[in-house]
Amino acid sequence: MDPETLRRYHQYQAQSNDCAPHTIAIVVNALKGQELLKGDEVAKAMNKPRLRLGILPLIRRIPDWATFPWGVVDEFRQHGIKARWRMGANVGDLRRALDEDRIPMPIIGEIKISGTWAHIKPLVEIDPGQGYGFVDPASTFAQTWQKPADFEQQWANFGHILVETL
Repeated sequence: MDPETLRRYHQYQAQSNDCAPHTIAIVVNALKGQELLKGDEVAKAMNKPRLRLGILPLIRRIPDWATFPWGVVDEFRQHGIKARWRMGANVGDLRRALDEDRIPMPIIGEIKISGTWAHIKPLVEIDPGQGYGFVDPASTFAQTWQKPADFEQQWANFGHILVETL
């Protein structure tokens, strides 16, 4: 996908823990070519388990806090977008996704006694000079850059989890 299209639909999550719902809104809106979703509304909807066929509902998110990768995939599928998540991805997988016009959304973070955090954001480009370019819902800017060493360490901290459109 053209980076400019994703940048056009950037949404800022402010001080919330709603990076995944805002990422979903950015990606769905970009792929559909119109503003259909707002991150805050996606977050409220995802706070509730989704009923489905079978015995147990699908828990996609711990309300107002953390969204599971399968919850992101489920929400994409609810909007007609094929997606998957997996652990153990690598930089080659990110490059391939970009080359194939898929949208990679790595989950990064830190696990420390002083505080654990995780974050998901759509990757739009990899530049040898600038690093990894994201449409980051945690930023007020439509695109941010992260140094390769910082990104790769933070991605490794969470087992190289990757959510991606197909």
